[in-house]
Parts: sequence; structure tokens; C-alpha cells
Amino acid sequence: MPHADLTAAAWRDLSDESATEVARAIASENDLALIGVRAREYAGRRQRIAVFERDGLRFSLLPADRVTLGFDGHRFTPTEAQAESYADSVDEYDLPPLAEHVDAMTSPVRTVDLPAVLVGIEAFDGCRVDVDADDPRVQEVIAHLGPKPGCEITSTGDGDGVRIRFDQDGGIAEAQVIEDVTYADAVRRVTELGLRPASPDEWEYACGAGATTLFRWGDDCRGDRSPYDDPDGVQHKPNLWGLRIGQDSYRHEWTSEPTIVCGGDGGGTECGGAGAFLAWLTLATAYRDVDFGEWLNSPAAYSDTLLLRPAIDLK
Repeated sequence: MPHADLTAAAWRDLSDESATEVARAIASENDLALIGVRAREYAGRRQRIAVFERDGLRFSLLPADRVTLGFDGHRFTPTEAQAESYADSVDEYDLPPLAEHVDAMTSPVRTVDLPAVLVGIEAFDGCRVDVDADDPRVQEVIAHLGPKPGCEITSTGDGDGVRIRFDQDGGIAEAQVIEDVTYADAVRRVTELGLRPASPDEWEYACGAGATTLFRWGDDCRGDRSPYDDPDGVQHKPNLWGLRIGQDSYRHEWTSEPTIVCGGDGGGTECGGAGAFLAWLTLATAYRDVDFGEWLNSPAAYSDTLLLRPAIDLK
């Protein structure tokens, strides 16, 4: 059976030994290193995950499945804190009833069949290009700021930004140039690595892992503070697949459909002080801001971070 047809049910039914054998075969056939196969628990659910690596990027196996995606805002029952936070926002922004707003800002409920795929544990930033430590732009920053042992610095100026991570001795562990790029540029860079951007459906499946709640961890969120003001919150924990995804509304991710972005709204709601619940809503698994997606593809758009969730089709 082609590994793209490996179903979630079949993956669950394998013994630990057989699952490891399957993962080793996937690694061999797709030029990957197998990091490990293990059980993972998240938000009261448990499943087996397999993690792989290629060129310093790590991926998690998402088995094939028929999944229900999207969210029906009319079945959402807010907590008292969520309702109070939304009520505070209604008067200022002339919003509809909470259920209508949630429904309008999430993708429609649908059932889709998805093949097995490997999805990046971290998003790929198409604006960041690795460079050598002796790159003149890197050396210029160090000459100005000096080495910072054990720290990371990001410098911006009239030209490209530069990010440098130092080791504990002050040596350069990693250096990148941060460029303004287009969506097409970012996709090209991903493609050159033998990857592709995840589709909107794959992104939702990757984020929620089959959860039917508003967020991947449930329906609840803090009503007294926004995600940005909750640095140790549940949103920062890897999800059921072990992915770091939908953690920060400022770090929205493009998909294979350039006008559909997921996992954030560029921080507009957060920065605008629209209220705690509305800020958390941008991290909902099925969140969609149609206007924001269209603006990102307009001549007026700007960005120094262009994130794509990388995917690998299995052989």
C-alpha cells in the first residue's frame, strides 16, 4: 500500500514495532531521517506520532483520514468571561451577536478526504535566507553591535534586516538575512527544498488534529488577557501532532491559496485593542479573515515575515 494511503485507523492499529518499521520505510523512501515514533497526549487526547528530519527541518506524519473541518459558530457556547469580553467589544465596534461573528470569522463546516502527508513542525519563513558568518551584512552588524554570547539579535536598516544567533562563546551559530519577498518568492524557496505549502484544508487538519472545538485545545480561552499577554498560555504548547502552530496572531501563515491565511490576522486585532476574546479568536483552528487575506495580496500590503507551513507528499 502506498504510504499516502496510510489511514489514521490503520496507523493507530499498528503495534509499536510495526509502526516504527512503517516510519523507517517512509524515511527511506522520502530522503528523511527518522527522529522517533512515540505516543503523545494533548488536551485529553492521545495518539501515536512519527517525527522526521530533512535539511534541519522537522516534520510530523499526518495519516490519511476523512475529517470534518470548519466551525459552526451557532453551536458555540461562550464562557461567562468570553461573553463579557465580547460584549465590551460590541459597543465599540458595532459587532453582530457573538455566534454570528464567530460563524463569519471561521471557515464553513465541511467533510474532506486527505491523503497522508508530512507537515512541518515549524512554519517556514520565506523572508529569511541563511547566509555565511563572513557575509558582509553580518559582519557590519557585529562591527556595530559587537558579539552577544548566548543571545540572538535582529538588526534592521535601510536595506535587508540581519538576524544573528550567537553561541555561548560569542561565535556565530546561525545568521540570516531578512528580505521583503512576495508570496511567489516564498513558494519558490519552499519548492526548491522539495517541499510545498500546505493547503487550507491540510492546515486546519494539521492544527486541530480532528478536534471539533473552536480551538485545538477546546472552546475556552482567557477572558482577562489576550494571547500576547499570556506568554505561558496553552497556545504555546505543541499540538496533538507535536506541531508549533497557531501560537501568535502576529505570525499568520499563508497556504497554497494565497488569499487564505490561517493562524492569525497579522496582529491587527491584538494591536488594535479590540478585546481579549476577539484576539483569541484569531487563533481558532478554522479562523478566516477574508478582508485581511485579500489585503495581503494587494499592492498596499507589506510584510517582513512570510510564513508557510511546509508539507511533503509521501511516495
